[in-house]
Amino acid sequence: MNWTGRRALTGTVLLLALLSACQRDHAQAHYNLAEEALIHMDLAGARKEFHAAIDASPNSPLAGQAFFELGRMDDLYGNDPQKASGHYMKSLENLKDGSIRQRVSIDLATDLEHLGKPDEALAILRGLDGSNLLSSFEPRVWDLSARILEHEGHYTEALGYYKKVSNRDPDSFRGQKAQFKIGLLENLASDPHSAQRDLERFVERYPDSPFAPVARFNLALTWDRLGDHQKALSILESIKGSYPNQGVVLERMSEIRKEMRSAAKNSSGKGP
Repeated sequence: MNWTGRRALTGTVLLLALLSACQRDHAQAHYNLAEEALIHMDLAGARKEFHAAIDASPNSPLAGQAFFELGRMDDLYGNDPQKASGHYMKSLENLKDGSIRQRVSIDLATDLEHLGKPDEALAILRGLDGSNLLSSFEPRVWDLSARILEHEGHYTEALGYYKKVSNRDPDSFRGQKAQFKIGLLENLASDPHSAQRDLERFVERYPDSPFAPVARFNLALTWDRLGDHQKALSILESIKGSYPNQGVVLERMSEIRKEMRSAAKNSSGKGP
């Protein structure tokens, strides 16, 4: 290439670099205006400026962040997971790595679950859990994975995730809920002995937890399943005045007493 050609190529490269820098500056200005609009709850203005930022630099990480913010607005203010998930998907096309990409993926998985697409949500969550997931996101990914698996009837796998949440931060609200869920799922997974142990441990450790009344009720059902009807009745008697649905407690007590009378009658009928 001769001197004139090299000068022309250099000029073109510099011009493109200058145009790219101008685009980024223009996009950043719109993004800043969108954030300012959000502070003042000017949702229409924020949407307009986020879209302007995307139009100014459509293939940049900043466009990915703008799509993410639009998705969050759809979730928080529009209650529209369908629209939000579309924005999150576009966001991921522009975000290569980092904490924002992980956060977008978690929000997308959450919306896919709400939209009745558990397999797609789990695929995203499993991909995150197998990558360099930030430790601050781990409990949220594990908890969401557990909830989806529980709803799909995969109790053993759900238990594994709830145990991860419980081990990470047992005394947090999420950790308490995980411990409560462990006891419930152990019953569903046909392990009443473990369920009795873990539910009893839960109500002793967190007597004032919002999950404690239901935990006590299920502990009573577990003791009944294990054959200790008197223990079950004792627990039900202790909660019948405070349980949210007293009728369910009284009905179960009546059924247990009927079982006990039937067992006693059968036992007395087997005499010599």
